[in-house]
Amino acid sequence: MEKPHTRQRILDAALDLFSTSGYEGVSVKQIASAVGIKDSSLYKHFTSKQQIFDTLMAEMTARFEDTVSFYKLPQGEIAKVAVEYGQRDLVWLKKACEAIFMFFLKDPKASKFRKMLMIEQYKNSAAAHTFRSWFTDDAIRFQEALFTEMMRQGTFRQGPAHTVALQFYAPFFLLLCQYDTMPGKEDEALAILMDHVEQFAAIYQNRNEDTHEPE
Repeated sequence: MEKPHTRQRILDAALDLFSTSGYEGVSVKQIASAVGIKDSSLYKHFTSKQQIFDTLMAEMTARFEDTVSFYKLPQGEIAKVAVEYGQRDLVWLKKACEAIFMFFLKDPKASKFRKMLMIEQYKNSAAAHTFRSWFTDDAIRFQEALFTEMMRQGTFRQGPAHTVALQFYAPFFLLLCQYDTMPGKEDEALAILMDHVEQFAAIYQNRNEDTHEPE
């Protein structure tokens, strides 16, 4: 008799295997074996390995959205998001950056998902697209749009928004890669990141002393 929650166990086992061997390097048979079930039992829950991957992707998206909601990070129309970022103080900005950074570095599933994409991006165009979407293109695109709008609103120093976005985001990604294989040194990584955020804010943010944080 199969243990309860077999479907989730399949997803967890697949993510473990994908994060070390890549998507292409893992078979359905290996996933089933890791769970302790037969191939035929696995197919009761998923029609293919691709469906397992798609489900993991949806699960990771939901986990990230939950993190954003939990820490009450601004979402929605970019003009409104820019207003909120312009009104928040440095303490809040650091906490927001810490929440996102630690999610990708230490969340057990997010970390494995990122490793899987990094391995597979050179073999699988879909994985490469997902990797760029999550960790480069979309992240930089969002920062560029945010900084452009903050410049328009006067809460940010004028400059080439795309270059500024690269300056802000590059250390995030570099530190993720640098400390990915250094367990126990999260505080060190965070200290470096917080220094970066503080320096970046000092250079680019225009602070109005009469601006108060929203209730």
